[in-house]
Amino acid sequence: MKAKWLPLAAGIALAAGSLAASVTASAVDFHGYFRASAQASMRGGDVYCGGNGKRGHKVGRLGDECDTYAELSFSQDVYNKANNKFSVHTLVMYGTKEDDNQIDRQGGSFQNIGMGEGDAFGGNRYNDGINHNSGQRNSIRELFVKYDTDNYTIWGGKRYYNRSDIHIMDFYYLNDEGYGAGIENIDTGLGNLDFAVIKGQNDGSDTTFGSLDLGKNWRHVYKLDFKWRQIPVGFGTLDANLIYGLPWVSKYQKKQDNTRLSNADSGVLATLDHTFGINTDSLNLTNHFVIQWGTNGFGYVGQIDNANHAGEYYDPRTADTNGVRLTDHGVMDIGNFGVGYALMWAHYDTNTHNMENTWVYPRSGWEYAIVLRPEYKWTEFTRTTLELGYSQMKTVNTSVNPRAWDKFEAKDPDLYKVTLAQQFTPGKGFWARPAIRFYASYQGGDQFGGKFDQAGDRKLNHHNYQFSLGSQVEAWW
Repeated sequence: MKAKWLPLAAGIALAAGSLAASVTASAVDFHGYFRASAQASMRGGDVYCGGNGKRGHKVGRLGDECDTYAELSFSQDVYNKANNKFSVHTLVMYGTKEDDNQIDRQGGSFQNIGMGEGDAFGGNRYNDGINHNSGQRNSIRELFVKYDTDNYTIWGGKRYYNRSDIHIMDFYYLNDEGYGAGIENIDTGLGNLDFAVIKGQNDGSDTTFGSLDLGKNWRHVYKLDFKWRQIPVGFGTLDANLIYGLPWVSKYQKKQDNTRLSNADSGVLATLDHTFGINTDSLNLTNHFVIQWGTNGFGYVGQIDNANHAGEYYDPRTADTNGVRLTDHGVMDIGNFGVGYALMWAHYDTNTHNMENTWVYPRSGWEYAIVLRPEYKWTEFTRTTLELGYSQMKTVNTSVNPRAWDKFEAKDPDLYKVTLAQQFTPGKGFWARPAIRFYASYQGGDQFGGKFDQAGDRKLNHHNYQFSLGSQVEAWW
């Protein structure tokens, strides 16, 4: 009996030896990001973080982060033979829960992390696991495999896709995140082409719509993502991206849930991102000018507050909607002086004025934000940084079905922040990290705290300003 197994065992050993010979051994590629901080309000009690308590840091993130957050990435090549390479990629995440919609208002900080708005396709506020800002602060963000050849790359799994951000605002103006597959790096001789299909889903567990039982009514959207990257335009390069959102529901779902959630129209998100750079011994400059346009479920791109991580989710409640956003951001280093900057203007136009769109502010209108972060490097390891931010909203149509939480005492509500920080970094470059910071920050305006909503009145005792002191460490590697 043993003799009968000898040929099979020899064959297995030979195959295993051949496979081992074809795999190039390599160490695990480990990189990541984290931040952690401590802060105190000079009034005592809570420190109110997150700009105006809504989404992102539209007047700058320096001195405006109360949370602990980390992303740890591990990847490794597992096969490499004759220019055919397979690799695995993972990203795990940890973050503290500091959402003012989900904690006891009598204690804790008020960093709002919620981006999943109710029952938007691809983003549930609590537990769908698709929208990474949904309150799920401990999760596996990426699990995907790549197959690389000389002519193209094929990938499949869960990943961030086309993630582009403004660092000083912690604002992702493009992030088509989710589960899917695609092909990329197809050389056209005039830039590279990428195509992917990304799936978003919602488990319907939120009770935004009262007595509707949506718990068994899963809804999906498929995002068809086309990108033409690194197109030479004479003075820089251009990335052109088009995402087509296709809600995918059954007749049964439409019958059981006869709302815009199950009868959503498709929508488009188009992005043009122009990059220009100068790199000399005395000057380093990188500038991005971005134009974005969204329709229907992607129309929220015409806002700032509600439009971080554009492309990540699709909101079916915003039919007959158009949004436009213009952004210019960059970083410049000249000797001992450096500056990061961001300018954003957004216009939102909608004919949707019903209970399924109550979260939207403004109804129709525009807003802008300006953030400047100049700094002076005293030595190779020490620098003083000042961050200035200002933002304003203007609503041009609130006459139809206005909501109490859309109203401000000021006609054109504003928001501002001033932060002064002393930093210690390993080098003079703007991006030198890790950084140890000690800062003082003042925030105020009509959109801040007590003037924003009734919850704000309780949190800040009817004040629309805050002065805080704190320390923070930020690192990436």
